[in-house]
Amino acid sequence: MTEEKVTRRSYMKYVGGVVVVAVVAAAGYGIYQATQPTATPSPSPSPSPSPSPSPSPTPSPTADPYIQAAHDAADWVAGETVLTPAQLKEELEFFATASKPYRGTTLIVMYEAVPGAVWEEANLVPWFKKITGIDVKLESMSNYDTILKSLEDARTKSAIYDLVGTDQDMNAFYIYNQSGLNITKFLKDKPELVPPHFDPEDFNCRWSYSDASGNLYALHAYNAFAGTVYRKDWFTDPTEQANFKKKYGYDLKTPMEWYRAAMASGNVKDDWTTDKAKDVAEFFTRPDKNMYGTVTGVRPGDHMGWYIADGLDDCFQLASPAPDNKWPLEITHTEPNTTPWGIKITASPPMIYGASSTEGGTLDADQGKACYKWWFEDCLKYTSKKAYEMDIVEAHNAFAFDGIYAFMCPFYFHWAAGTLPGKDSKVAGKFEFSPYFVYAPAYNLRKPRGYIDPSGWVISNYSTKKEAAFLFASFMTSKLGELKKNMGLGLTVRQSTINDPRYQAMDKTWGGELTVIKEEGHSQFGTDNLQVLYPYLLPLARDAGIDALQKGMKGADIAKRVAGDIDKWIKDNGWYKKDLTVPGVFP
Repeated sequence: MTEEKVTRRSYMKYVGGVVVVAVVAAAGYGIYQATQPTATPSPSPSPSPSPSPSPSPTPSPTADPYIQAAHDAADWVAGETVLTPAQLKEELEFFATASKPYRGTTLIVMYEAVPGAVWEEANLVPWFKKITGIDVKLESMSNYDTILKSLEDARTKSAIYDLVGTDQDMNAFYIYNQSGLNITKFLKDKPELVPPHFDPEDFNCRWSYSDASGNLYALHAYNAFAGTVYRKDWFTDPTEQANFKKKYGYDLKTPMEWYRAAMASGNVKDDWTTDKAKDVAEFFTRPDKNMYGTVTGVRPGDHMGWYIADGLDDCFQLASPAPDNKWPLEITHTEPNTTPWGIKITASPPMIYGASSTEGGTLDADQGKACYKWWFEDCLKYTSKKAYEMDIVEAHNAFAFDGIYAFMCPFYFHWAAGTLPGKDSKVAGKFEFSPYFVYAPAYNLRKPRGYIDPSGWVISNYSTKKEAAFLFASFMTSKLGELKKNMGLGLTVRQSTINDPRYQAMDKTWGGELTVIKEEGHSQFGTDNLQVLYPYLLPLARDAGIDALQKGMKGADIAKRVAGDIDKWIKDNGWYKKDLTVPGVFP
C-alpha cells in the first residue's frame, strides 16, 4: 500500500439538495439534558434546502444600506429561528452598527470543509458581508490541513489567517501556546462588540470551548455526536431473533434496547458490549446474500490516527473515570489516563508521561489491545472486501448507500440529517442510533462512553483584525441562524435549538439521534483539556497504524507498537514529565 492523505472531512456531495460531507470528527456532541423540560413535538417540518444561494431581495429605499440589509436578512430568516421577531431584528441591526469602524476590512478565513461551514459560506457569509461591509476571503480544506495551518500560525506568529474553522481537538494546543485569542478577556476590553443575544452559556459542552478558568477560546458553530448506527429492521426481525438465540443462547435485541436494559439493571453484562457486537457481526455476515455484520475502512489515511483517538478509546474505556458525582461531560479532563490514546497526563501539576502501561497509560493494556484487535482483525472478518479500498469516511457513506451492513461503531452522526434519510440512502426509515458498545472488563459508568466534537471558529491571537474577526465568528454562531441552518444539517451546538419543538420533531427522521443525546449524552467526552500534543501525535499514530497494517501485525502488537512510538516521541522531544503550567494561562 502507498500512503495517501485521506482525511475525515474531505468528501462532499449533494444529496436531495442538502450538502452532505462524509464527515467524522473528532466527532459528536454530548449534552446532559436530564433536567430539561421535554419539548412538545410539532408536525415534522420540511428541512431547509441547504446550501442554496442567498436570496437577493429587492431593497427598499433606506438611508442606511447596512440597516436595510439587516432587515432583508430578517425576512430571509423568517420564523426559522429561536429568537422572536423583535430579537432577530435587534441582533441583525447590532451587526450593522457595530461593524461601522471596520467596514472595508478584509478577513482571511481558512476552514475545515464540514457541512456547517459549507452551509455558512453559501448562506450566512453573503449576508454578513452585506450587513457589515466587511469582506471575507475563504479557503476550505481538510481537517489535517487546518491543523498544519494552526501549527504554522503558532510557530511564525504572523497571522497567516484571521480565523480558522477547526474542531475542538486543537483546543488545548491553542490555549497552551496562546495562539488562539482569549475571547473572554478580549470582550472585557471591547464590550461594545458583544451582540445582544450572544449567550455563550447556551452553547453545548461549553468547557470544550474554554480553558480551565472558563475563558472562551473558540466560538463553535456546528457539532457532531458519535455512537452506533444499525439496521433496526434486521435486529427486530422475528426470524433473525429466533435464529440468533438458537445459535448464541441469548436474545437478539437492538443496541439501544441492550443499553437501556443495562441502565435499568446496573449490570454491564446486559449492555451493548464488544462481545455482543462480535456475535452480531458474525451472525449477519452472509457474503452469499450480500449481507455483512459491520463496515469499516482501512485504506491508508489520517483516520488511522484520529479514529482511534476520537472513538475507540471511548468504546474500549481507555480513560479513567470522572470523579464521584460527576459525569464525563461535566469535567475538563480525566486523570490519570486522559484521552486520546490513553495517555497518562496528571493534573496537579499538569505533566505528560506516556501511552504505554509502563508509563502509566492504557493504550497497550488489555482494553487497548482489544481496541486494535476489533478494528484490524474482527471488523475485517465481518465486512466486505471494500474495506481495503476505502477509509473510514467512505465507510460511513457505504453504510447508507450500500445498505448491506448490520451496524457500524463508532459511527459519527454527521450523516443523520442528510445522508442516512436521504433519497439515495438504502437505509432510510430502517436505521437507528444507540450509544457506543463498551468493553465490559474495563467498564465504569463514569468513564467516557462516546465522543463530542464541536467545530467552529478560532481567532488568531496574532491577527491585527480581531474586532472584525470576532464579529464574523459571533455572526456565524448567533442564534439568529442556528435553527435555520440545522433543520437540514442536524449539527447544532446550541441548547436553545435542541429544545425547539421543530428541531425535536426531526428525531424520528434522524433515527433517534436526539433521543440518544438526551438519554446518554452526559457520558460523552471530547479531547482532554490537557492534551496539548494532539496535533503532533496524530500523524505519528496514523503512520504507525498504516505501517502495522501493511506488515500484517495482530491487533495486540499494533497497540504495543503505537504506544511505544508515542512514548518515544514524547521523550525525544522533551515533553516527558514536563510541567505544562503556564502561570495565568494553562491549565
